[in-house]
Amino acid sequence: MLPRMKLLPLYGLVLFGLVQFVLAGNTLNQGPPHELIVAPEPEVVQKEDEDLEQDPELKEYGVIFSGLNLCGNIANNSYLPRVGDCASFIDCVDQKAIPGNCYDKYPNYVDEFCEGIKTDCEVGFDYTYQACNNKIYVKCMPKCELHNLTSFCYDRTCTKYVLCYYGYPVLRECLDGLQYNSETDRCDFPEFVDCVENECSQEITPRDIVYIASKASCEKYYICSDGKPYAQECARGLYFNPERKHCDFKPTDFMCKTTAQQRNIKSFSRSPPRRADIVCPEKGVHFYAHKSRRDAYYYCVNGNGVTLDCTPGLFYDSEARECREPQYIK
Repeated sequence: MLPRMKLLPLYGLVLFGLVQFVLAGNTLNQGPPHELIVAPEPEVVQKEDEDLEQDPELKEYGVIFSGLNLCGNIANNSYLPRVGDCASFIDCVDQKAIPGNCYDKYPNYVDEFCEGIKTDCEVGFDYTYQACNNKIYVKCMPKCELHNLTSFCYDRTCTKYVLCYYGYPVLRECLDGLQYNSETDRCDFPEFVDCVENECSQEITPRDIVYIASKASCEKYYICSDGKPYAQECARGLYFNPERKHCDFKPTDFMCKTTAQQRNIKSFSRSPPRRADIVCPEKGVHFYAHKSRRDAYYYCVNGNGVTLDCTPGLFYDSEARECREPQYIK
């Protein structure tokens, strides 16, 4: 009995050592907490380690292009507003962006737009009518707020939008026929947006009228005049035929989508931003795929990161750095 009693402390010591070893192993195997996970290297070259304040695109065009063509997929000789400057515009000629200014274009702007009264006379570019006018009649593009996460459509483009975080406007573009939905602040299916402004050129004359089918309703279509689309409706029982450019009985030789239904999707600007659970690079604009979700991604600006969601049915494409339908993702 005495030898057994002497062995009990030894057994206790061994058992204590095993417990400590298991606990130490579990501690070593634990990954770093979310706030210590460093963002992976981007697959696509981004604006890394650059002083965004000195970005040449931001200075000349009011927005960081991030590798995109501002005038791509825009009707020739169309004018786009400039972000951050209501009196300036961008002339799209052969898909090239040429900056312009209403004050330079109209040196006698006081007589042109303010009836000769110089007091408080300001001029702005009206993208709807593609012309300069007195600023009181012009709807200017929104400006980026200093710290809030916001986004807004780049007017007349349908597919491009400006993503704002910490005051920096970054140009983004929806792909594969998707369009920017200002109600949800993200790329969406065209039947939920129905934008055709990018297809209306200022060059169109009454002899060459352009008819554009609606993307949301079979009975609806648009007529372009002076660079502006005007919505039209076919008579009851008729449907717009995009091939023949007129209302017709519903034939079998062209497809037609049904009217879009509204969905309950919270926009980025109307919901609290969610902090990215990665450590963002200290400088530059970066986009990363989410660690565990295919329908979300991270957006980083100068070390500040947020988590953004795709529209239901879309997934984030790391190579294109945008949400897309799954069949287009490699």
